[in-house]
Amino acid sequence: MARRSSCCWLPSPLWGAGLALFGLIAWSSFFNLANYPTIWWDEAIFSETAANLAQQGRYALTVQSPDQLRDFDYRISAGPSVILPVALAYRLLGVSLVSGRLVAGFYLLFAFFALFLAARRLWGAGTALGAVALAFLGTDVLYWGRSVLGDIPALGLFLCAIWLILRGLDRNSDLSLFGGGVFLGLAFAAKEFYGLAFLPPLAAIFFHSRQQGRGPLLRLGVYSAGLALPLLAYLTLKAVILGGYVIAVTHFLEQKALLCHEFFTPLTIGRVYPESFAYLLGHPLFWLGNLGILWHWRREPLSLGGRLWVANFWLWCLVYLTAVYWERFALPALFLASPLAAHFLGRALARLTAGLAGAARRWAVGGMTLVFLALFYPATGLDLMALVATESKNPPARMVQYLSQRVPAQCLIETPEYELVFLSDRHRFHLMPAFFFVESTPDRVVLLNPRGQPYDFNAVQADLLILGSFGKSVFRQVYCPVQLTRHWRKVGQVDYYDIYAPRNRGLKWWKKKPAAGDRTGFNSVSTRQAPSPGGMSAHADPAAIP
Repeated sequence: MARRSSCCWLPSPLWGAGLALFGLIAWSSFFNLANYPTIWWDEAIFSETAANLAQQGRYALTVQSPDQLRDFDYRISAGPSVILPVALAYRLLGVSLVSGRLVAGFYLLFAFFALFLAARRLWGAGTALGAVALAFLGTDVLYWGRSVLGDIPALGLFLCAIWLILRGLDRNSDLSLFGGGVFLGLAFAAKEFYGLAFLPPLAAIFFHSRQQGRGPLLRLGVYSAGLALPLLAYLTLKAVILGGYVIAVTHFLEQKALLCHEFFTPLTIGRVYPESFAYLLGHPLFWLGNLGILWHWRREPLSLGGRLWVANFWLWCLVYLTAVYWERFALPALFLASPLAAHFLGRALARLTAGLAGAARRWAVGGMTLVFLALFYPATGLDLMALVATESKNPPARMVQYLSQRVPAQCLIETPEYELVFLSDRHRFHLMPAFFFVESTPDRVVLLNPRGQPYDFNAVQADLLILGSFGKSVFRQVYCPVQLTRHWRKVGQVDYYDIYAPRNRGLKWWKKKPAAGDRTGFNSVSTRQAPSPGGMSAHADPAAIP
């Protein structure tokens, strides 16, 4: 592993490029958080959990607002490394979508910085900046990283752990190995499918100790102690809330059993997804990363740290093949591929321009790089930046505003759309019970119902039913169209949200005095508002008013 003779992070010619790149990433991480991306199901679950922790002191998901909560609900798949900082932000800044996303933005920026640090230790600053640029431009990390999710925080913590472990191996620093273990534990406490990430460092530390002629047990113990610290803290938090360590361990095993097809850990192995394999095979970063490995194998033998990096890359490719087909689960593999790809591209460009010198060579390298990016590399990051800069539509906020202005606060609203519960403390919501993804492909979704009985949403006796993007697609099998047509009538629409009232009762009871600021019925709603994405508009059906 190469040692650094200088503590300077970047050679002077790269300072400008590095500052510009990280300035662009910082802008992309924090600009227009209120409108892009649209808050959706997973983010709403984690945001609502953090809000309950900040406001009521309970690490719980809302079952029926305002006060029916379930501690450590199985749907809370993001851990305390995400929930606790977001709850702190809510305490300091107030509960809002932007407050939570500020934490997500910092984690996104941290993930790129950790990638730079780890790649720089193995390949130098130029390759590290290239890796950051390739990961930023070629993946959809900007979309997922601006939301309150566990994936990008876990990725950043994992990359920071790899940097510390590489540093510990390079400098024979037990403190760095301990820190690497701590950050890997924190990554697991953000997203639990990072359990397999514990294994490659164990092998690297063992072989490094043997090369140094030292017994491996002490250094493995130091690494394991760091790893155990956040894991024990997480387990203790569960034990305190749930009532004991046995209950906490049982809860963990039950949650893993329910999520076994979604998350790959040493305890839960899902099936292989050919759709995931096709996605990786179709991504240039995957191929460039493997070409970088081939280059090293043929021309520049990898150090122990480099072999650790490659082992992690291949491991996360295998992890993605056994995770539910969602493209964000491929991000660890693609991020790990980026420095290998940048190193390969740098060496290839150097060979292609070997006959040139000075300014001519620099111009040739720049031109060929631009041609490659324009013709062969996805512009996902640029497309997402354009949306960050321009997006102004916010259907969930419009739906909440609609409810606040038109629907009395005493109404009980049935919905599977968790974002409405998080965004509105004014109304009473009853939430769909837990269903878990068993399979998810581009063509179909299969849900696991742990209760074994169909969910009868009519039995809730709700005053309104609201179905949004998830209710009309993924959860269409829960909110059966036959039952919907038989027992409910559509009385309004706000963007992609459909509003239904029961057929067996009128709407005259809405004439009761509403909460302050509410109006008394749909007949007070304007019949047409500004068009929303997809061509839908906010309106109510006057024929539904008795």
